Amino acid sequence: MSNDTRTAQSDEVEALRDEIAALKRRLSRMEDDALFAEAMENSSEAIVIYDADGRLVACNRNFRELYGYTEEEARKGVHFGELGRIDIERGNVVIGDEYGGGEEYLKRKAEYRRKLEGSFVVHLKDGRWIKTTDRRMQRGGFVSVQVDITDIKKNEQALRHAKEAAEKAAQFKSEFLANISHDLRTPLNAIIGFSEMLLSEFKGPLGDPDYREYVGDINDSGQLLLSIVNDLLDTAKLESGRLKLDCTEFDAAECAADVLKRLRSITDRKRLVIEIEKTDDFPPAVFADRRATIQILNNLLANAAKHSDDGGTIVIRWHNPEPGFNAVSVIDTGTGMGPELIEKIGDPFLQEGSYALHTGEKGAGLGLYICSKLIAAMGGRMEIESEVGEGTTVTMIWPEDCAGPGCG
Repeated sequence: MSNDTRTAQSDEVEALRDEIAALKRRLSRMEDDALFAEAMENSSEAIVIYDADGRLVACNRNFRELYGYTEEEARKGVHFGELGRIDIERGNVVIGDEYGGGEEYLKRKAEYRRKLEGSFVVHLKDGRWIKTTDRRMQRGGFVSVQVDITDIKKNEQALRHAKEAAEKAAQFKSEFLANISHDLRTPLNAIIGFSEMLLSEFKGPLGDPDYREYVGDINDSGQLLLSIVNDLLDTAKLESGRLKLDCTEFDAAECAADVLKRLRSITDRKRLVIEIEKTDDFPPAVFADRRATIQILNNLLANAAKHSDDGGTIVIRWHNPEPGFNAVSVIDTGTGMGPELIEKIGDPFLQEGSYALHTGEKGAGLGLYICSKLIAAMGGRMEIESEVGEGTTVTMIWPEDCAGPGCG
């Protein structure tokens, strides 16, 4: 056999091998395509692939069934804009996206598919919500995966309705507390005023000594009830957001002295020693809401006085716990609290938080709750240190510029 013949046969064998290799590659691609097609058909989501011009390359059965397309309508080569127009004409899309339907919806969808960022949500006429997420492919075009999120939307609506109902209930509660508090204050002021007149014996002696005790009980009960009513009214204002603060400069020591005058009946009766201190670095004037500061001090001092033994000591200390912050601490030598109660301090209507378990003092449990809300409105915080039988220290800390959410 000549060399030419052998060369020709070798070339034929090589060509045959190339054909066999090409056939194997085609078969492999066919297997891959078949596997991909099977995966698409068995996917629980609607999947459609478009080329770079936005024309359909392939889609699965779920995609056609989702929108009610026939195989002819969802044929290869159809543009996604034509499918969107079919949706509009048939009324498949009730609302379109969150901004509405119609022609403007089609424009927004086309703009989304130009950018291919984020997701696109539509509302179908049968009540379903569909989330479409499109992503580019390396070979050009994009794949669109569409998922039914109806249950998620229903949960969102249920949560929104629950939130609205809770807000309405909170508003109704606040309005009720404000109204009932106003209605109660007028007769209470009359009870307290007339009982004080009787105690002063303005029109002459009461006669039987028991009468003075009875009138004193009436006055004490009226004062307690008025304090609770005022706390309820303040709570209603705080929770409704109607309480606005006005931060100004004022003398800290003078403010504390003014509060002590109002509590003189309690402190004198229990022979309490009250001390007002200022650290050397504390400024002469403090910047805060004066009315809120007075209310905070009044609640803290009233608590400290009520829960201190006769002859006990209470210290009001103005200081700077850290740079840029002012603070006032009310320190008593009273019954103190355990850690389980300290954790609950500031919860509304929590009588344990006002030491009732230790002392039997009565109240609505709102004093420290109001204090925590007022100091938070000034951008500050409340800290409590206490041990059973060792007294309590309540500290209110706020920024020097009083830059809180409630400051006007």
